[in-house]
Amino acid sequence: MTIAYTIDVYSKVDETLLLEIEIPENKLSDVAEIMGWSEEDKKEFSLGIGVYNINESQAIKLENLLCKKFYSSDNSLQISGGSV
Repeated sequence: MTIAYTIDVYSKVDETLLLEIEIPENKLSDVAEIMGWSEEDKKEFSLGIGVYNINESQAIKLENLLCKKFYSSDNSLQISGGSV
């Protein structure tokens, strides 16, 4: 089973998925630190369980980690993992 980890960018107006950014597996420990997850949260996320909201501060740190720009106050952000 392969698990894909993504940051999902949604419109606050109509909740349309605007962008999906893949997170490389080798960045997961850095992502967990940015998100402030407990050990249990880290384990569940690595197994593809859980969806978490991303705040502005976390988004900016994730942008720097992933070298991608996606934050806008017009959108809502979530991070998730799931099998593909």
